Amino acid sequence: MIIIQTSMPSYLVTGSSGQLGQCFQAVNKEFPEINLFFTSQNEVDILNSESITNFYSKNRFDGIINCAAYTNVDQADIEGESAFKINTEGLQNLIDFTEHKNLSIIHFSTDYVFDGQSSYPYHELSEPNPLGIYGMSKFRGENLLSKSSCKNVTIRTSWLFSPYGKNFVKTIATLAKAKKKLKVVDNQWGRPTNGIDLAKTILKLIFNNSIFTFPILHYANHGVCSWKEFAETIVKELNLKVEINGIPTSAYPTLVKRPKYSILDTQRIEKELKIEIPSWQISLKKCIQNLKNEEGF
Repeated sequence: MIIIQTSMPSYLVTGSSGQLGQCFQAVNKEFPEINLFFTSQNEVDILNSESITNFYSKNRFDGIINCAAYTNVDQADIEGESAFKINTEGLQNLIDFTEHKNLSIIHFSTDYVFDGQSSYPYHELSEPNPLGIYGMSKFRGENLLSKSSCKNVTIRTSWLFSPYGKNFVKTIATLAKAKKKLKVVDNQWGRPTNGIDLAKTILKLIFNNSIFTFPILHYANHGVCSWKEFAETIVKELNLKVEINGIPTSAYPTLVKRPKYSILDTQRIEKELKIEIPSWQISLKKCIQNLKNEEGF
């Protein structure tokens, strides 16, 4: 049974200046029944427990939406210590605080906790096997949260894009305006996710009080594509004439091995929590329209 909140819930949003944090800021006005505190690293640093305590003493909240994360997949294999520090130690600081104050945590993870060797979509109970430091650090964070006594949920998502921060859509849009030909990997498959859709979903689940029904949820926009198909659709939406040539992963060497097939199964959030998920094509169209309006793409 879904219970509507009787009092306005308040949440601290860490990492508000990052891509996902900015998505929450963008949809905040659509949810006047939820009070969100947006903080940058200067105000609340998850590696500094004292900064969390100081903010709470002045602004009481019921839980934390943790958007603070180390997300540079390749750089993580060079800066492993930083990746683990932010994605595990930082999260542990939040866990310690919420356990002490009897608060809750909404945390985000990634399809990179899987190795991509499956032929079927990964559901929440699929066995993780991360290939690189980034995925390992996020998986370790998941484990820390699963062992905590605070009310919590981990949201795994994939191929995040939005009008904010650095992401594949903005990168392709920039390159497509400067070049006539692009080479894009065509043998990695996933489900692109609009951060705006994700943020709206989280706030809907907070409002109807079902966000903590399960310990792990998968959220990604409907539809499966390769990076090449994703790039082709981006260019088409921008009305640019750019030739997109597909290349295998082997022709685009990166520091870390990426999962070849990282399709997230979202049936739990759709069927059990009654969330409707739009296709990535529809959400991409909206994203690019926002980019055109705000940044002149």
